[in-house]
Amino acid sequence: MALDVAAHPHARRGWLGTFETARWVVPAIFALAVGLRLALMLLMPQQPMSDGLWYMDRAQEMVRGLGFQEQGRPTAFWPVGYPAALAASMIVAGPSLLGPMALNLAAAAAIVALMLRFGALLGIGPLGRRIAALLYAVYPAHIAYTGQTFAETLSTALVMAAFVVMVAGRARLWALAGAGLLFGAATLMRAQVMFFPIGALIAMALCFSDFGWRGLLRAVLPVHLALAAVVLPWSIRNTVEMGAFIPVSTNGGIALYYGANDRATGDWYAWERTPIWDATGVGIPYREHVYRQVELDQRFKALAKDWIAHHPARWIALGARKVLFVWRKDSDGLWGVDASYPGLGATFTAAQVVNQLYYIGVLLFGFAGLAVAVPSLWRGGRAREGERAILLLGCMPAFVTLTAFAFTGQVRYHYPAMPFLILAAGWMIARLLRRGEAGEPRAERI
Repeated sequence: MALDVAAHPHARRGWLGTFETARWVVPAIFALAVGLRLALMLLMPQQPMSDGLWYMDRAQEMVRGLGFQEQGRPTAFWPVGYPAALAASMIVAGPSLLGPMALNLAAAAAIVALMLRFGALLGIGPLGRRIAALLYAVYPAHIAYTGQTFAETLSTALVMAAFVVMVAGRARLWALAGAGLLFGAATLMRAQVMFFPIGALIAMALCFSDFGWRGLLRAVLPVHLALAAVVLPWSIRNTVEMGAFIPVSTNGGIALYYGANDRATGDWYAWERTPIWDATGVGIPYREHVYRQVELDQRFKALAKDWIAHHPARWIALGARKVLFVWRKDSDGLWGVDASYPGLGATFTAAQVVNQLYYIGVLLFGFAGLAVAVPSLWRGGRAREGERAILLLGCMPAFVTLTAFAFTGQVRYHYPAMPFLILAAGWMIARLLRRGEAGEPRAERI
């Protein structure tokens, strides 16, 4: 019988036993996670940049009652969800960065809480869960991200919450519908999220014997109907305001074209506001991209699909390159700091190096944990069934990888996968620590 460490607090002594069983540890991890992010916000406040600046501009216009618009015209160029959330925070806290930063802090704390809960649902013991939470609390790139008005932190918290609710309530229709509502809210921040639930449900059918294919068939409708209930009103608004059925946003065509043309590198490359834009053959000047965004989306989509049809081998090879790019480094979260404080020089370079080494360590342990759990798919036994649940942590990394293959390998795309990989890393590290103590891994219980 597996030893339940939580029920036998004296089974492990020393600092490791204290870390695993002491009640103060989890509150301390939360305080560390929030404290580090708050300290960066106060000591090195970042100015909104790139997408974050666009989100802030749209949010401020929404606060003024102008609606979701750009240059006086209704827009759907990027999803409305995060600007709307920023606007709500500014209505509460005033027209400054106070509300958006508080929103990001709350989302970061929620991610820590959801990691602990998700880990428990998957059978990861207290040691593995706490290691994972600590790893996320001190993760440099995600600490820096929290100080920028990017959608990643909040949208990741929503996706995690939806996944947790779907796993915990997989036998209850109301819980599945609740998960669908959360997935819908996340879709209004990241359009590609609408395709995630079906993959997650298939993975649940493979990983949970009490769910299976019957559970999958039972869950598909409530999850997706609830998701549609959130997204469709926005789609209808787009149809009325933009003159075409646009489920979430109009940037899909440009995103697809980035990764499917003769100049594509697999990564983002500078071409807007340059002669390259006119050379694409889209036939719409960049200065008209706002009020002709629907037409632009359709034309870029057509150009990309035509290129893929005529260069299938190149597109597949480019897709493999995109996958390498999306996982190769982890520096995007620090760009806001660099843009706000360009004089940091060697200090910033050192921070990048530390973060990259940290990131590589997480990938090594995280993917190793998933690899260890893979044989459980075809091997039986109670212990193997517990390991099979760990494979659910691979859903988001797999989804991120497929998204990169289809679009581009921009580094920031792997952001939502990191809490899941960190949980897998925590499980793997705990497994190794147990092996070091007892000579062999011991099964963990919640």
